[in-house]
Amino acid sequence: MDVYDVSDDLIKKLNDWKLIGIISGKFNELKENYSKVNFVEHALIDFKYMEKIFLNVTLRESKCNKRSVEFRMLGNEQFSLKNRKYFQALELYNKSICYAEPNSENLSIGYANRSAVFFEWKRYRECLANIELARKANYPERLRHKLDKRERDCQQLVQQQPPDIVPYNFKMSFDAHPQVPFIANCLEMRETPDEGRFIVTTQDLVVGDIVATEEPFCSSLLAPMRYIRCSNCKEERYLTLIPCDNCCSVMFCSEECKKRANSTFHKYECPIIDLLHRMFNKIHCIALRTTLSALDLYGSIEELMAFCEQPQNQHKSVFDLDYTQLTPQEHYRAIHGLVTNQHLRSVSDLFQRSVVCAVLKHFIMEYTPLKEYLGGEEGRNFFTDLLFRHLQTSPSNMHGIDLVEQANETKDDQSHSSGAYAFLSLLNHSCAPNTLRIYEGVKAYLFVLRPIKAGGVLYDNYGAHFAVFGKKQRQETLSMQYRFNCKCEACELDYAKYRNLPFKASVPLVTNDTDLKLLGAYNYEFALNNYQKYCDFLTQNADAFPCAQISSAEECLKMALHILVDAVPLKAKM
Repeated sequence: MDVYDVSDDLIKKLNDWKLIGIISGKFNELKENYSKVNFVEHALIDFKYMEKIFLNVTLRESKCNKRSVEFRMLGNEQFSLKNRKYFQALELYNKSICYAEPNSENLSIGYANRSAVFFEWKRYRECLANIELARKANYPERLRHKLDKRERDCQQLVQQQPPDIVPYNFKMSFDAHPQVPFIANCLEMRETPDEGRFIVTTQDLVVGDIVATEEPFCSSLLAPMRYIRCSNCKEERYLTLIPCDNCCSVMFCSEECKKRANSTFHKYECPIIDLLHRMFNKIHCIALRTTLSALDLYGSIEELMAFCEQPQNQHKSVFDLDYTQLTPQEHYRAIHGLVTNQHLRSVSDLFQRSVVCAVLKHFIMEYTPLKEYLGGEEGRNFFTDLLFRHLQTSPSNMHGIDLVEQANETKDDQSHSSGAYAFLSLLNHSCAPNTLRIYEGVKAYLFVLRPIKAGGVLYDNYGAHFAVFGKKQRQETLSMQYRFNCKCEACELDYAKYRNLPFKASVPLVTNDTDLKLLGAYNYEFALNNYQKYCDFLTQNADAFPCAQISSAEECLKMALHILVDAVPLKAKM
């Protein structure tokens, strides 16, 4: 059961009982968003949905030594000589660590078993770090001889471990914008009734130019990554992750990250963490994280209310702020100013979002310390309004933080987090984009993918790329999720998908089997030595777009850039 099941079932009941017209009418008459959400919340309570969720969905799983042992045994099975599935073993050992009860030997044994995986991988530094964690967690005396031997062996071999890859230090290709120093000074924002806000360049841009390097206002780790990455900084540190003291679904790369998370978002999410993972999707979770991050900026809810209600804080963008003297509060102003498109939404759309907001609001207020922080009715209503706002802005403005494409992995395995990026959210969509987002951790680099003349618009891709999806499917997806009818060049000219693109005789071939083989092996040196070759080729042959040679070169460039910023998971490297 997820929150959409609740919404669908409620609507079905209202239809069956001939109440949908009455309820929709009353809902639509309400002017304030918090009133709409509160109205839906009362309906969910009256029809026993909140009680059903509470009885059927675990808010937070408890630490349990029995389950910790079960996960460790499953990890041992994957680690065995018969299987040697080390990644599966590692994730299971991390789960075992998370489920271990405080001060039990299961925590220390989990760390020790994890160290055995790293020894087999010849990751001796990480092996020693886990041995130290095991000792600090009171590793049992009866097993200590095994740990001592592994430590001695590691100390003899650690000098043989090569250094980790250091991401290439990309820098912007232009002077910084005087007001927004993380974007190029040639970028400007424009706005029209048809296009809304969008970004143009005042100078010619060539492929490979870097025109922005943006950190997110906040980010939220996706649930499948919870035993692989740090919940706070999102770094892939599952070699040395430590667990939350209270829940079984969050890990951190250090005590510093653990302390930071527990003093901010995690103190509210932790008591209902498993409900969040079970009931809600990544859009809902980044909307909640954005709202909680906004609360953390101020000493009281009254201060945040005053900030958001000031007329000068409405409908702002990064170009309205002076980022050379930026405070976190100012950063939030650009996120708060993202458009909701509420006036374009149908009653059924707003009702469904109100169900999502009502369930989120109900459980985070009833079962976490948030209600106490918000104080009285005014504070609770403000929080509800703010959460509803971000539930509307998130689908079209937040970004998935992607990794390199990996063979035999689903799209879900190629994103690790969602992030709130004030500048990137201003880029409009094209099914044939001329820019490319590449992430080093959560930091976004915006590269030029196709030449853009001065005065031209910069286009991102919202997931509906012409090379992958046909026109009909793209237009249906964009209309449903983003509420616009795409009129980009790929739609207007009905470009063929990748497998049907023409091979143009006038265009040379810049890629071959060696490129595909070495990039597919995530060869850093090859990527470093060849990425500029792809950039030059794409700039010189831009007039032949689209064709098979250009699409192949674009894919090789994307792979090379991912490799250079080390957006390659350890699983793919080993």
